Amino acid sequence: MIHRSEKRRIMAAAVVFVAAGLLVAAAPRLRATRPTAEGVERGRYLVHHVAMCVQCHSPRDERGELQRLHLLEGGRIPVSSPYPDETWAFEAPHLAGLPGFDPDAVVTLLMTGHLPDGRSPRPPMPPFRLSREDAEAVVAYLSSLD
Repeated sequence: MIHRSEKRRIMAAAVVFVAAGLLVAAAPRLRATRPTAEGVERGRYLVHHVAMCVQCHSPRDERGELQRLHLLEGGRIPVSSPYPDETWAFEAPHLAGLPGFDPDAVVTLLMTGHLPDGRSPRPPMPPFRLSREDAEAVVAYLSSLD
């Protein structure tokens, strides 16, 4: 029969073993949640100069100019659908800080053009096919904005 103090040591060792296993399994995810300054800067470049997210996801003034103090805070889509039978979104969502968005779902969307549940955003949102590194950089940049 195992003595009570021995049972406690076995249980403590089991808890430590399980906790260590969970940390090892989570290590890649923990690294991904701590973006580097270079990753954030790459995301800024992609958002502003490659994917051009600011063009639809930012409000415009009465002259149609981007409101520079409110970039990526959501806005009305500046163009209508060129296809009579295709309904476009009227507004693009607020992306600065990614409020209400699951960062992993945004990475999936940017890599596949689809949300994890298979749905796609309405046009004119393009079905991007970014690499994981670029998608994570975009999410890191958007998450860094307040």
